[in-house]
Amino acid sequence: MAPSPHELSFLLDPLVPESLTHNTRTLSNIRSISGLLLGIAAGILGLESLQGFGFYLAANMILSALVYSLLAGATPQKYFAGTSGTRGLNENGKGRNQGSGAWREIWLGGGLFTDALSGFVLGWAGVGGVIR
Repeated sequence: MAPSPHELSFLLDPLVPESLTHNTRTLSNIRSISGLLLGIAAGILGLESLQGFGFYLAANMILSALVYSLLAGATPQKYFAGTSGTRGLNENGKGRNQGSGAWREIWLGGGLFTDALSGFVLGWAGVGGVIR
């Protein structure tokens, strides 16, 4: 019995939900730890107000560029799902779609504006308060 198109798409691209969950959790952990370390660095540098948040955004863009180029090999669709419904076989049944929108997970996901930001503020205020 020949495999169905859905089964064939898993043979062509074995990106399973457990792998997606692991990759997203790993990226979130990287962001959380780096957010705390960036907060400590901003506190040590004595950055205040907009300078501190600018430091956070600039450093996270550098971190995202590193993750995008080094870990994902500039092909994030291998590791992240992207937009739903963009994976699987092409309409003609030959070849496959790579997925689109997976770059958003690296550049904007992983708790960039939630968990990592709160860790940044905590480290920033804690170290900045102790130093002054």
